[in-house]
Amino acid sequence: MVQIIKRMIHQVSNDYQDESNRSTGDLRGFEWGALIVATIGLTVMNFAGSPSVFLYLAKVTDWVPSAYWELAHLIFWVGACILGYVVIPVIFLKATRRSLSDYYLSPRGLKGHLKPYVLLFIPASLLVFWVSFWPEFQAIYPFYSLAGRSWFDLILWELAYGVQFLALEFFFRAFLLESLRKALGMGAIAVMLIPYCMIHFPKTAAESLGSIIAGLVLGYLAMKGRSIWGGVLLHWLIAIEMDVLSLIQRGQAPPW
Repeated sequence: MVQIIKRMIHQVSNDYQDESNRSTGDLRGFEWGALIVATIGLTVMNFAGSPSVFLYLAKVTDWVPSAYWELAHLIFWVGACILGYVVIPVIFLKATRRSLSDYYLSPRGLKGHLKPYVLLFIPASLLVFWVSFWPEFQAIYPFYSLAGRSWFDLILWELAYGVQFLALEFFFRAFLLESLRKALGMGAIAVMLIPYCMIHFPKTAAESLGSIIAGLVLGYLAMKGRSIWGGVLLHWLIAIEMDVLSLIQRGQAPPW
């Protein structure tokens, strides 16, 4: 085990040095633009999907059945995540004539780097099982409080949640990292890590601290494999486990 850890550290060190040697260390117009667009995207994501905006639009349009107001708001929030995390950055990339194929969207990179994600899933899954007994954990998950009402509610929510993770991974592990890679090499991970940790502040302190480690590891793997799909799947599967275990612990799982 010690030798495995030593080899991993040596590999990460070599990769970091290789990226550093290729980086310019100079933030130019494109990098500044990407950072400004990132702040705009985060602001839009945070406020456009707020309950007040949803309630206003829902009352004006009168399109939401009363039994599904909460679920509709969460899907609306996912839409705001897509707008802030994906649409706005993509408009910037297109305007600056960048190719989206350079932004880790190919699943090919996952094939050669699947093992690290599997190794990450095992301890993360065990940790989620442990914290599922915590009252503060059960008070937060699932975000959709009626997820246990029926399998329809649970499945629809988890599908929407998965789309949100795709948007999130694109923003943090593709847009920010690749946009800053030329200037900062793997130092781009440090820049990405700050807002990534901060979006976890409304959750528990344990998750906020855990996001630092997760952000470092997932950022490295995304840059190494040039693919975000491992992070998307890992995030989504862990989130499903969180929700299901919380429902079980509270005795609110959907009836079989």
